[in-house]
Amino acid sequence: MAKSVNDVQTVETDVETAVAFTGFGKFNIKVLILCGLIYMNTGFSISSVGFILPSAACDFQLTTIDKGRISATPTLGMLLGAYFWGCLADLAGRRKALMTSTFCYALCEILSSVASNYSAFLLLKFLSGFSITGLSTVVFTYLGEFQSGKMRERMLCWMEMAWSLGLIALPLTGWAIIPLPISFVNDIFFFRSWNLFVIICALPSVFIGFWILSFPESPKYLAETGDTRALAKTLCIMHQENTGLPFDDYLETLSNNGYESLSEKLGSCKVDGEKFSNPQKSQKDRIHKSLKNIYQQTLALVRPPLLQKTANVCSIMFCLGSSYYALMLWFPELFQRFARFEAEFPGESASVCRVSQEKISEDSVSTNCPSTVPRDVYVHTLILGFACVPLSLMLPLCVNQLGYKFYLVVSTLVASSVTVGLLFVTSSIQNLILSCIFEAASSIGMSIVLAVVVDLFPTNLRAFAAAGCSFCGRFGALVGNYMFGYIIDTHCLMLITIVASKLLICGVLGYLLPVGRKSKQTVVSPEQIPE
Repeated sequence: MAKSVNDVQTVETDVETAVAFTGFGKFNIKVLILCGLIYMNTGFSISSVGFILPSAACDFQLTTIDKGRISATPTLGMLLGAYFWGCLADLAGRRKALMTSTFCYALCEILSSVASNYSAFLLLKFLSGFSITGLSTVVFTYLGEFQSGKMRERMLCWMEMAWSLGLIALPLTGWAIIPLPISFVNDIFFFRSWNLFVIICALPSVFIGFWILSFPESPKYLAETGDTRALAKTLCIMHQENTGLPFDDYLETLSNNGYESLSEKLGSCKVDGEKFSNPQKSQKDRIHKSLKNIYQQTLALVRPPLLQKTANVCSIMFCLGSSYYALMLWFPELFQRFARFEAEFPGESASVCRVSQEKISEDSVSTNCPSTVPRDVYVHTLILGFACVPLSLMLPLCVNQLGYKFYLVVSTLVASSVTVGLLFVTSSIQNLILSCIFEAASSIGMSIVLAVVVDLFPTNLRAFAAAGCSFCGRFGALVGNYMFGYIIDTHCLMLITIVASKLLICGVLGYLLPVGRKSKQTVVSPEQIPE
């Protein structure tokens, strides 16, 4: 029988209380570092495509449109994978979803690094994108569900710093690997430095995947699924690592503060010291019930009282995704075009649109192999990463005072203004400055929306909401990538106008978002959804 609204509300209240009394300390920092590495690896992986495009275009004999497909194919995988990983996170747990997606991503990337056929390379990149979206879909939920209400906003906002560090590490890694004179070529196989770069980018996922094995499932997921034994064990781990005190001390603290029933419920799972009994439950019944709830809970997101919230965050994520990922994945290409233009036409000024038009004459298949990435591209991309650091530091330090809405509105409006400014740049330096501002502002907007989902939706719908939000973001990214690849050379003005307009819409929708410094969650029971 489905839980009533009061039952769901009780679970929410009990687990919030239980998490708060575990304290804040070593465990919270450790899970923040893990989730930060996951998110850093996500940004690192998604952005790496831009660095392999020139060399891959040479080896696979690609045109600009073909290169657009390499950028868009992983995004298509992300689009289709978002809902899958959200369902898996609610069906099997946040931890299992993170671990599975991490290992799958590493395997697909390593295989793609040795694929010498363009179609096989695209297929593996699609599967890689399908896998990596599990990390960005679930990681904010996993981190947020270990935090008390007092610390959740600040801890989630620290994730933006992890993204910035990924953007800094990426060009440094590319600069160290791609220029190496590595070349093994025969009639059916090639392996160059860019292939090695793909392998290097995949290796952190292997380490992260094994580290996830040492972490417990999130307490809020365990409370929602009714696994009291595992919940008690997780709370025990959190309390011991944060305070150094035994679980009995935690239970006593709960009792002394008026939570005797919660203390007794958790304490009843103990049978010997701090070993926990494992109640016999039918795994088959639990899976059947979870599958049924997937349908019911998905409907809950698209019906009142959550419909407005769902539509709002999904619309913002679509507009942000189509703007941010389109430009971010193509920034190395734009930097490279500026470098070539200034080398061929020294002393002449040019806008982004003129540089792109000049590129039309180079749209034929590349014949000078191996293609190389100019040094300035690495330097400019590195500067992009460092430009994000100041705002990444300000966000967690000031979010409690200013709130999510302030940062979301300001960041998207700034990004919109900067996009318009790209029409008026006349040099690579000016382009770099505006690109830095765009990267810093729009990446903060992306992180805030993902954090808002954790704070805005109840536990029993949180993973689905994150999956839906991620789906819309990836769909926007897919649209943005294809749009950029097809019209940058011929309709540059139209492209920039569209991107700026979408970011302006994000600012308006962000202002309408029903979230303040402390959002109020709406608990929805599956009973409210008609069969």
